[in-house]
Amino acid sequence: MGRILDRLVVKAANAAMVVRHWRVVFSFRRQVGRWPQLCPPASQNDKFFWRKAFDHNPLFQVFCDKLACKEWVRDHCPDLLVPETLWQGQSARDIPDHLLMRPAFIKASNGSSYNVRIDGKSVDRKAIEASFLRWLSRPYGQGNAEWGYRNVPRKVFVEEVITASGGTPPVMIEVYSAGGEPAAALCVTGWKDGPRQGGFFDQDGNRVPVQPEDIPRLPDDWQPPSGFGRAIEYARVLVKDTDQIRCDFMCVGDKVWFSEMTPYTLSGMEQFGSPDQEDYIYSAWDLRQSWFLTTSHRGWKRIYAGALRRML
Repeated sequence: MGRILDRLVVKAANAAMVVRHWRVVFSFRRQVGRWPQLCPPASQNDKFFWRKAFDHNPLFQVFCDKLACKEWVRDHCPDLLVPETLWQGQSARDIPDHLLMRPAFIKASNGSSYNVRIDGKSVDRKAIEASFLRWLSRPYGQGNAEWGYRNVPRKVFVEEVITASGGTPPVMIEVYSAGGEPAAALCVTGWKDGPRQGGFFDQDGNRVPVQPEDIPRLPDDWQPPSGFGRAIEYARVLVKDTDQIRCDFMCVGDKVWFSEMTPYTLSGMEQFGSPDQEDYIYSAWDLRQSWFLTTSHRGWKRIYAGALRRML
């Protein structure tokens, strides 16, 4: 009887969230090719949907705030390089002219991919101001129920561009974690300058048979930069109190800079070429270690959390 009651409680709560987030449900169906499964969540995309609906970890709001996350990383990894913020304000109209005369990134604090790279030579200030006026005019992530972005202060900031001497662009290293440990890392070349190529590696820098569908494959003999191991160790420190998070770095040779932390990778609608690839990246993600299921609640949340813990 207890198992039946638990299943009824979980189904009722899940049904309520499906109704509440019906737009996200249909978006999930369109992009993933099936309806989300929440009783209990099965694939990594189901777990992301569950996270968006239930797991409102306060850390997610820090990670989603591009400026606050940089300060949090400085506090937790003081020796990790963090790109310098050259200026911040409320409007792109207030960016000092001299900062537009140098290579830089102009970014919004409140959303993903809200950035413009300038070369310091030809800058269309009106176009930049129009883009940021649009990006800062509304909260990011509402359409996909990405709760972490909800209360992020909307600011614009100018950030230094990371390059090696001679202008060599960095390698982007996206470290996927689960259970507070790095699970795999995606290395991508040509991240901003193109053409992009990528491949997955284990913690020791060995190539693994996993490949994102949307990035051409790196050559088989390509080796990660010498700072790869340091990026893994930095990730281990930054993700130790999370059940799952993606931690991104920029690497040039043996130097490693922080980039961002992402609680909603591709809005929780990521595609891999096969189930084996998905399992390799996310198999260790255990919702029982999530903030929601390790925190005391009241009311219906307490009843639901207890029922789901027993089911899991």
